[in-house]
Amino acid sequence: MESNKTYHYILKYGFLGISILLIILSIVSWVAPASMILNGKPAIREVSTTLILGLFAIFSLIVFLIIRDKFVIVKLGNQTINIKYKGQERAVSWLEVEQVKLIQFVYPPLYKLKTKDSENTIWFNTEPNFISANGFMKDLSDMGDLIKKKKRELGI
Repeated sequence: MESNKTYHYILKYGFLGISILLIILSIVSWVAPASMILNGKPAIREVSTTLILGLFAIFSLIVFLIIRDKFVIVKLGNQTINIKYKGQERAVSWLEVEQVKLIQFVYPPLYKLKTKDSENTIWFNTEPNFISANGFMKDLSDMGDLIKKKKRELGI
């Protein structure tokens, strides 16, 4: 059972895409404001619009720079967890896992994993099989079932 690569890349690079889009909108709102339509009327050049879009773009870029190294692709087995990170693959025993926890309010299910030999927390996603109610989630994927089973067996 391996992380869904499509959602891995969407979650990892989503904030970068949003940042680029907001930078483009900010530049267009300053250079060619008439090409933007707001409430059925052509927009006018305003410093506040450009500044707000630019600040949101910078904020989104900062969030991307903070979280980009946390996302990994994980392959779960009954005895080991294979972690693919920056082109390297590392095998970790389930006994070395200190914490594995579902992050709520993120779709598809996103887990954070911390091992005993590393201080870094890594994030990985599962397949998009889940139930959501008011932002709280229950993971119904095979990976989610294995994680619940291992947490119960090992007391993680």
